[in-house]
Amino acid sequence: MARSRRPTVNSRQSPDSETSDAPYELPDGWTWTTIGDACSVNPAMKFPEQLSEDSPVHFVPMAAVDDVTGAITAPQPRPIGEVWKGYKRFQDGDVIFARITPCMENGKAAIAKNLLNRIGLGSTEFHVLRPSDNVLAEWVYHFVRQQSFRNEAARAMTGTAGQLRVPADFVVQAAVPLPPLPEQRRIVAKIKSLFAESRTAHDGLERVPALIKRFRQSVLAAAFRGELTERDPIDEPASTLLARLGKSDTNQIETHDLPKLPEGWAWVRFEELLTELKNGHFSKAPAFEPPGIPILRVSSVRSRLVDLNDRRYLREKLDKVANYQLRDGDLLFTRYNGSLDLVGVCGMVRGLKEPILHPDKLIRARVTEGISPEYLELYFATRVPRNIIEDKAKSSAGQTGISGQDLRRVPVALAPLAEQRRIVTKIEALFAQADAIERAVAIARQRADKIDQAILARAFRGEL
Repeated sequence: MARSRRPTVNSRQSPDSETSDAPYELPDGWTWTTIGDACSVNPAMKFPEQLSEDSPVHFVPMAAVDDVTGAITAPQPRPIGEVWKGYKRFQDGDVIFARITPCMENGKAAIAKNLLNRIGLGSTEFHVLRPSDNVLAEWVYHFVRQQSFRNEAARAMTGTAGQLRVPADFVVQAAVPLPPLPEQRRIVAKIKSLFAESRTAHDGLERVPALIKRFRQSVLAAAFRGELTERDPIDEPASTLLARLGKSDTNQIETHDLPKLPEGWAWVRFEELLTELKNGHFSKAPAFEPPGIPILRVSSVRSRLVDLNDRRYLREKLDKVANYQLRDGDLLFTRYNGSLDLVGVCGMVRGLKEPILHPDKLIRARVTEGISPEYLELYFATRVPRNIIEDKAKSSAGQTGISGQDLRRVPVALAPLAEQRRIVTKIEALFAQADAIERAVAIARQRADKIDQAILARAFRGEL
């Protein structure tokens, strides 16, 4: 098949000119043009004469464009007079393309469809591309959604960090392959068909994380009902363990609203299992960079996780703050957070290699010898303690918090020590399987994305 060569378009040169460095040839009948010749870029729009100031139109903020599906989701009806000034204007059939980082790199682009009164107003961070009569909007949309085009656009961005934008000149001058209109229709239909198959795979993969989350929750719930492991008649009962440690059990808590426990287990207040419960060190402004003593941030603790790298630095001597130094096996609870879901979550400290402190917004719990801290870390991820913590949490100045006193009173479903260890081993094995599935799904999603991009690459080479 005869092929025409692509020009290097760094300025508004003729798309018919030939160069020796064209990246690929086009099929016979195709031509290289520019987006500026194929579309009106950011066209001016006059106030529609047929509409009044109160006429409804759709307002499209950046968040309303789905960067995965390319759909405009939940546009907001607004009176046109309220939004006409100060926003980007477009109409049905236009392609809107995010120009700001990171929205552009993420692929935020869409075809405007079914707009109220056929008019849309949206974020000024969109470029608007209005295809000419011999160019399909879908052709332009798929072209700007290519990863290769977005990479070129990213290299052309100007501005300051966090406010980088794709200049209009880049869009105007960007070279685009253009087949005859009937062939555009055939290729767009083929892309739609192949993407439908790909979307089915994507949808299946996107359901997996929620299924894995429910699986983990089910494992935890079963474990602390005693359904995950077998009873061993030689295990020392929890009540005997507590008595040997000089602790009390159900005599100090009300159990009528708590689930019934297996034989050999006992309900006990959390404080009976502790040697210490201590708030962290208060510091007004720890430094972002060394030198100094590392101190964790409140965001370092999530359910079943302590991120030792999420830290700041104190310009103090270690001996003055040694009481706040962490040890492996310490349990950390978030004391305050803006989100209730993240208040009172528990993670265990592991893998310490240097002195690290805990801050005032974290509570450190040290467990008495003979009780498994790994078991308690997992227990505090279940619904019984979470419901109690969320019920006791109090809000103030936009923050929600839990007191150490309320945390002490949380009832713990205590298994015999040997069974605690079996439960931890079983949960870790099942969670490791879940982790492996998540890694496999992440790889599969990357492959599916690459397939989509391969489809687009072949489409714009005329090879589809």
